[in-house]
Amino acid sequence: MKNNTSNLSHFLNPGYNKQKYTDAEIIFGIIHNNNQIIAHIYKSYFPGIKALVYSFHSLVLDADDVFQDGLVAATRNIAENKFSGNSSFNTYLSSICRNICLKQMERANKMQVVSTEPPEMEESEPDKEELIHRLTILKDKMEDKCREIIDLRFGLTIENISPSAILDSDTNIKFDQIAKVLNIEADNARQRFKRCFEKLKEAVLNDKTWNEILANK
Repeated sequence: MKNNTSNLSHFLNPGYNKQKYTDAEIIFGIIHNNNQIIAHIYKSYFPGIKALVYSFHSLVLDADDVFQDGLVAATRNIAENKFSGNSSFNTYLSSICRNICLKQMERANKMQVVSTEPPEMEESEPDKEELIHRLTILKDKMEDKCREIIDLRFGLTIENISPSAILDSDTNIKFDQIAKVLNIEADNARQRFKRCFEKLKEAVLNDKTWNEILANK
């Protein structure tokens, strides 16, 4: 389902797919993976979902990702007969997307609590080279688009820049430069980086090897 929605921005052109569909037709189209119905859903409901996502000011979320994840979940529920039809499909999809945002907020709050806990002070320091090596391994395990934008942000794809740049904020590459490389808007690059960097931070916090390196400092 994600593949059907990821490149649908051209359906927003004026005059495209003006036909209106009933909820029954939309459900039928979803079940049968009808591209015209998917295009209609994107054109009709994405603006509302985008506004919903941006209403969560404390979160950095990609509206397109939330919409796609919500549509995948709605499609799965419909296929499993979990959609009762007591509400409109638009309301149902919006509710799923809102829950996705709320879960992200809960996750962000938990990470904030962990990150603000004062570290134990000891005389010795952890091996920086070991931490850099482990951080690089965790970063390389991420999905391609996250690994790519993290590398770009910290200059890791530029010759003669070492992975230790991740720990050095002075080497950050500007988002307008990153956007040109990725052929996207600077704001989209900024949002994608923040989202991916949060994933990397979470991976680090939960990594047993990383914590062992800190414990053995």
